[in-house]
Amino acid sequence: MNRLHFAFFSCLFGCSVASAEKPNVLFIAIDDLRPEIGCYGKPVKSPHIDKLAGEGTLFERAYVQVALCMPSRVSMLTGRRPDTTGVVNFQVRFRDVLPDVVTLPQHFKKHGYHAAGLGKIFHNDDKASWSEPLFKSGRVEDDYHT
Repeated sequence: MNRLHFAFFSCLFGCSVASAEKPNVLFIAIDDLRPEIGCYGKPVKSPHIDKLAGEGTLFERAYVQVALCMPSRVSMLTGRRPDTTGVVNFQVRFRDVLPDVVTLPQHFKKHGYHAAGLGKIFHNDDKASWSEPLFKSGRVEDDYHT
């Protein structure tokens, strides 16, 4: 009977550990890329992105709330429509309108992920969203332009 209990609890413990593991998440946002790379069947050689797309999730349709990049990114990363974020152009900063809104990277950060943003995701350094700020005044810390 002891062996049966041991086997049962070993399986139970093993299942609970496996379900507690968090998947890795890599979110890539690129302005004006369009599906013109290899993983979309185009002749452009992009082996690393193609491999990543083959092992992960490749989105084949995208819709935006506004035909401008900044309002669209803020909408996507907050889960709110542009008319509620107040960001409908490049002059408005979403934290000025919604200081307590939780962004997607902020949500991941609150749940134990390391969130690092590089480039103009929010067009400014939104410190609440990132575990480590890499974007500072148009440059990243290692001195490469974004």
